[in-house]
Amino acid sequence: MPVIDSTAMNQDEKRTVDFIPDRLNEEPVVFMAMTNSEIKFSALVFFAVWTPVSLIIGLLVGKIMIALALSPALVFACMWLTGKRLRVIKRGKPKQHHVLALRAWLQDHGFIQEVLIRQSRVWDIHRWRSR
Repeated sequence: MPVIDSTAMNQDEKRTVDFIPDRLNEEPVVFMAMTNSEIKFSALVFFAVWTPVSLIIGLLVGKIMIALALSPALVFACMWLTGKRLRVIKRGKPKQHHVLALRAWLQDHGFIQEVLIRQSRVWDIHRWRSR
């Protein structure tokens, strides 16, 4: 019968993690209640919106370079306001609640074709006696 070294087994037990909290697997909040992926998405959207708008305004005024320099400032201001709004929306809600609410709104208005189950029903199990 082989002899098992108890010190080696105790070291192996110390290396395993039995419980990993959910917060370790979540994306961390980086800026104004926004995660890194939310920051990237909002920056892309705001740059796509404010760069053409500032170019048009710069062409109308005749100061294109000032308008292009104003574009990142407008993007940062919009990201600041979005972060403040997201902080209020996310407070006390489960994670990714704002994303599901946005998808539900988009589905209600016909922008996306997703199937979200949003009806609350009571399920009951009935037992039937066979005679």
